[in-house]
Amino acid sequence: MSQLFAIIFKYRVFLVFLLLELVASGLIVNNNSYQRSVILSSSNAVVGGIYNASSNVEQYFNLTDVNEDLLNENAYLRKQLELAEVGVKDSLSLDSINTKTTALFYGMSDTIAYDFIPARIINNSIYRSANYITLNKGRNDGIVEGMGIMTKDGVVGQVKAVSAHFATCYSLLHRDMAVSSELKKNGALCTVKWDTEDPTTASANYLPLHLDINVGDTVTTSGFNTVYPEGIMLGVVTEAKKTPSERFWLVTIDVSVDFSKIHHVYVSKSLFRSEKDSLELMSED
Repeated sequence: MSQLFAIIFKYRVFLVFLLLELVASGLIVNNNSYQRSVILSSSNAVVGGIYNASSNVEQYFNLTDVNEDLLNENAYLRKQLELAEVGVKDSLSLDSINTKTTALFYGMSDTIAYDFIPARIINNSIYRSANYITLNKGRNDGIVEGMGIMTKDGVVGQVKAVSAHFATCYSLLHRDMAVSSELKKNGALCTVKWDTEDPTTASANYLPLHLDINVGDTVTTSGFNTVYPEGIMLGVVTEAKKTPSERFWLVTIDVSVDFSKIHHVYVSKSLFRSEKDSLELMSED
């Protein structure tokens, strides 16, 4: 304490001067509108700059949360689009969708209705003959084997196995993957299969030779199973050949998804899958 008093006594003249300066500045600011506006503007600029820098840092560290929120909102919008396409007028509350649960729609319609569960890719291979994707969502989030995976650009793959918190999936770039598809312009059924060994292309098989197929034609999902909704993008025809010894066109498509850049996906959940599969199984007996 004695040292503190010694320091104050040593610099007493300077401290008195500083105090008087502060008092004088306060009087000037309080009694002169121009000086007051200048001081306030300057202080706002400094404080605003500090807040802006702080906000930028906070936003950087919160990018994961922001991305999750955007995914959830996109899942909600995709759900609303699905409802609009099947002519259902019921609406969903955005509050019912979060990172752990998705809104469920139980209305009946004349087509298969879907939910969309947002997920993040935590592992992805593209240069093997059998490529897999791992998601950060699993059984606890409503994901089960057989569900489809997609982005806004198109089909990504299909769920192979799930644990409580993770899901391993067949990538579209897997030799055993086959997707029920159709030509968008005429509804001709085909099967998209990755047999090109090129992560940017695939084949559209079983298109009869009598069909008119041109470069630039769009291939989408057929919706004939409960894995993907109808009309999800698969790719665009880049090559179509007729071979006399073959009964079908040899068609190559550029896949719509860039598998080297995907980070977030939606898992499609058919709400009537069990009912449809059970009925079809009974019909086969």
